[in-house]
Parts: sequence; structure tokens; C-alpha cells
Amino acid sequence: MSDKIQTIQLGHGLDDLPFGASQAEVEEVLGKPDQTDMLDLKGEKSLAWHYWDLGISLNFDEEQDMHLSSIDVASPEVLLFGTKMIGKTRKEVKELLDAEDIGESEEEVQGGLIYPDVNLGLWFYGDELAEIQWGVISDS
Repeated sequence: MSDKIQTIQLGHGLDDLPFGASQAEVEEVLGKPDQTDMLDLKGEKSLAWHYWDLGISLNFDEEQDMHLSSIDVASPEVLLFGTKMIGKTRKEVKELLDAEDIGESEEEVQGGLIYPDVNLGLWFYGDELAEIQWGVISDS
């Protein structure tokens, strides 16, 4: 991954990491992950690759033929709609995102905000945004 500021592309990936990329293609960009986890999510297998120094985790889901299907970032340098979001308050995040054409937000059981129309999840630690998760947008 280059040293340039990375921009979240909803439904598409993170700049040089497009959804649908193979594990080999991701490894060419980022190198080997610091840690991997195989998860079983309601009968569907998912492989998570963690790059702790970059503040990024990548998920390769069985439903997507084990290709890149979602990304989690905690890096304060990553941009969403041209803005550094990590560390902003829940109110600031909601105001910024409600101004975008991404559908209505829903409260998540564990205190997060979900924008289901664009497969975007926002996770807070206290009142500050700590992690952004987005993935492939399904046609259903």
C-alpha cells in the first residue's frame, strides 16, 4: 500500500485494494498479514487478515469465493467523503454522513451506526468513532 492518504470507496474498496481482489493480489499490495483468523459466520467461512501497523483488517468471504469482500479501518489517516472520520464524535459523524446520498442510518445493537444501503458500519468507543467497516454492496 502506498504512503499516500487512502480514501474509502463505498462498494468498491480502498484506493489500491478493490473488492474482488484475490488473496495473492492483496499480498502484492500489502505483503503478508501480521495475523490471520478463520471465522465461521452462520455457516459461511470468512478469512480475516490483520495489518496492525496500518490499522486495517481485510475479510475474504466464502460467499465471494474467498476474494476481498470487506475492509475494516481504524487508521485516523483514512478519508471518507474527503474527511478524516476516525476520532470524530457520533454527532459529527452522523451530520457528515446524513449530508451524503447513502440512505438512512440505523442504530446497531452494540452502539454502532449502520448504513445498510451502502454496506457501511461505524463503530464507536465511547462517543468517538473508532472503526469504519464497509463491504461489497449486494444486489438484493
